[in-house]
Amino acid sequence: MDSAASSGRQRVWITTAEACDVLGISRETLRQLRLRGVLQPGKHFRRWGCTQGKGPLQWHGENVEAAITGWSRRHLRQ
Repeated sequence: MDSAASSGRQRVWITTAEACDVLGISRETLRQLRLRGVLQPGKHFRRWGCTQGKGPLQWHGENVEAAITGWSRRHLRQ
């Protein structure tokens, strides 16, 4: 358990696997939303590690959820 979890706070930035689990979407859906510009760097995701911009992504769970909710309301009307 990390220090954020042990203190009762949720981590702001989560891994791709955690984001998919929390949001109930696939890695490919997350990737497509990023490539289409629905999810913006810095606000919704960031790269981490010292790999010259090729490191794994971290996701801001709350911001991603809000963006997906807003996007789906506009684009997935039935």
